[in-house]
Amino acid sequence: MELGIYVRLDQILPNLKTGGLSTTGFLFGAGTSVEAGYPMMPGLTKQVINALTAPEREALDEALAVAGLTYDAARGDPNVEVIADQVISHALSAQLARFHALEIRLRELITEAILSVSSPVLDRHVAFLTALKNRAFGRPSCVYIFTTNYDLLFELAGAEAGVVVETGFIGSVERFFDPMRFGTACGTLHPQQSRFSEHPVLTVRLIKLHGSVSWISRNGRFFERHPDSFNASDRRVMILPRRRKVMDTLQAPHDALFTAASRALGAECRYLVSCGFSFGDDHINDNLLSPAVAANRIRLTALCERETDGMRVFKTAGAFSAGFAAGGITNGVIHTEGTDCWKFSKFVEMFA
Repeated sequence: MELGIYVRLDQILPNLKTGGLSTTGFLFGAGTSVEAGYPMMPGLTKQVINALTAPEREALDEALAVAGLTYDAARGDPNVEVIADQVISHALSAQLARFHALEIRLRELITEAILSVSSPVLDRHVAFLTALKNRAFGRPSCVYIFTTNYDLLFELAGAEAGVVVETGFIGSVERFFDPMRFGTACGTLHPQQSRFSEHPVLTVRLIKLHGSVSWISRNGRFFERHPDSFNASDRRVMILPRRRKVMDTLQAPHDALFTAASRALGAECRYLVSCGFSFGDDHINDNLLSPAVAANRIRLTALCERETDGMRVFKTAGAFSAGFAAGGITNGVIHTEGTDCWKFSKFVEMFA
């Protein structure tokens, strides 16, 4: 069977036939940024670890040894998520300055790795948003995009495609965070008729669950500005890649982002399609996806190169389907028909 035939747009988003883009949502992970020039986890890990100084590397080896781990430079293993977990854990137990400094250094190097992609390829993201815009047919429409990525691909692509991308920030040169923006519609008030008409545009509500390279914290408030205009004292608002992120998501502004996502799933978003997402974040699986899938409040379709451990909890659910390179799951039933739509470029072609 030819790859890509099994997954059709009407299979994963049957609502498009009757309701247009309403109740549609997407969940995107690192795999959707690879073709734009960003590294996957092994590449990111190698880039970060290779940039450590000799004393920092000694501290890292010491922290890993406590857990019986040794870094394999050729494989980039353990990955930076496991490394960050162990460094933070050891910093808390050892209470030594060099391990706390290493945690900060890891965050800086991850940020530098993302910012080092100075000219990302936007073609596929622009094509995706343009395709969604065309499917709005000039009517007021809204879709949700949930992402764990820090990059600015969708914000940049939105400007190119002429699509409103709402991230929860408002302002001009420097924008401030207001989560109420996720429930705001733009339009025209007609006082004489006592009515409001929404602008006939597509709005993408982009909920960046782990923060962004363009977000900073200052005096308990959160702002957004161009990454190149940050001051040395600005603290970026990004959850460090690590497996035990749940405590980070309970703090502002991430708590507001998870609340917005939770409210949307099963209400404004009832058909959710993931691409480039490995389901490796337990706090997203447990707090956002599993409750909604188990209660049949959303229909979740996962497009991924292969089945991952994080999908185990969803596998038998009737509201869950998946497409892999060598097989898949349809409404909880396993089959052997493969697809290539887990690649973001092929995923976009479905919409175009």
